[in-house]
Amino acid sequence: MTDKKHQKKLKRAKKKKKEKAQAQEEQQRLKKQMNMFDNLPASCSTCEKDFPKTREAHMSWRVVVKEEKQKVWLFCPDCQEKAKELAEKQNEA
Repeated sequence: MTDKKHQKKLKRAKKKKKEKAQAQEEQQRLKKQMNMFDNLPASCSTCEKDFPKTREAHMSWRVVVKEEKQKVWLFCPDCQEKAKELAEKQNEA
């Protein structure tokens, strides 16, 4: 009986350790991405339209981060729509 309890306890401890390691790894990844925001451009990466510092702009503009290339792109809603239309046309063909 105590053997089963001991095994459960070990299994639980192993699971907790694994979850803690995953949480730390996720925290490090998030920290890395937040540091990449220093590289955020001041305008759209496609059309060079200036990025307005408004709540609406923060909700509608898209940020793309490529960690391996240490590159950050910023896309305005118009360029997002053009890219979406282009992708739809390519899917139809």
